[in-house]
Amino acid sequence: MKRQLLLLTLLLSTLSSALAADGTLLVANRNGGSVSMIDLQSNTEIARLPIGPVVPHEMAASPDGRWAVTGEYGSGNNPGRHLVVIDVAAARIVSRIDLGPNSRPHSIAFFSDSRRVVVTMENSDQLALVDIIDKEIIRTFPTGGNESHMVRLSPDNSRAYVASRGSGTLSVIWLNENRARTVIVTGRRAEGIAVSPDGKQIWIANQGDSTISIVDADTLEVFAGLEGITTNRIEFLSDGTAVIPGGMSADGSVRYVTFYDGKTREVLRTLELPGSTAAGTGIRLLASNGLLFLADSALNKISGLDPETANPPEQIISNPDNVDGMAWSPLRLEIFNN
Repeated sequence: MKRQLLLLTLLLSTLSSALAADGTLLVANRNGGSVSMIDLQSNTEIARLPIGPVVPHEMAASPDGRWAVTGEYGSGNNPGRHLVVIDVAAARIVSRIDLGPNSRPHSIAFFSDSRRVVVTMENSDQLALVDIIDKEIIRTFPTGGNESHMVRLSPDNSRAYVASRGSGTLSVIWLNENRARTVIVTGRRAEGIAVSPDGKQIWIANQGDSTISIVDADTLEVFAGLEGITTNRIEFLSDGTAVIPGGMSADGSVRYVTFYDGKTREVLRTLELPGSTAAGTGIRLLASNGLLFLADSALNKISGLDPETANPPEQIISNPDNVDGMAWSPLRLEIFNN
């Protein structure tokens, strides 16, 4: 009977035909400490997995879509210490990998093999390399930064790039070589980080300075930048377009997302977001599957938009639970195959 009611609910749901979205969107909810699993063909939350009071922040999905991982970040003086591994199709937690005390895992990035991840351990300023299948910490790397928060991998998986908020730095860590890390000063509260699809540029959002630093991956020097942008997230589209959410107009009356040419740094277009600036700029952004997913905690919405147009975001689902990280998997839950 429960399955019949669920299927009836799905049939009555509004389909996201305009965006042609499919698969599953995984969302880390700060409020309540959980992960939502949203079916994008029906715009319906199909499952919610409890993580607990050590609340999750970021999310990552494996390239093959089978696994998703979030970290127990915690809150206040209650830091977490586990990675939580999720079987996407089965919609269940399969393991919790203990990273040890003084870890506070935050940002996660998958290798192309869909079994290894790197994760920042903010309280110890280390980067952990973890095999999520064998549930093994392969190695840890000191970052050389303070409050190491976000991590991204180079396209060939040979380097990890870590943004550290406390020191305002970018750390470059060689994962396959016995080579000393490089630490580059970028700006106050360095947090958001994105690597261009060709691997030649690393963009860092320095929230405390309202700037973007752009680092050359060969010289490991800041060679360009953008000013007057206060954000903590950056995403790259597959064509090299950089997308920066959370900006405001000069007079502070409008919120928007800006699209930049990744090579020339020229503004390609801006997208005005609904809601006044009084709602804040707390926007999370995910570029995946040819779509941009926006979680706007101020408006309690998760939306999708076509990055090729300047059309307003199309709401996928309401979510009042203070969304932090998001990840996309091409898989749908097993219930749809039964």
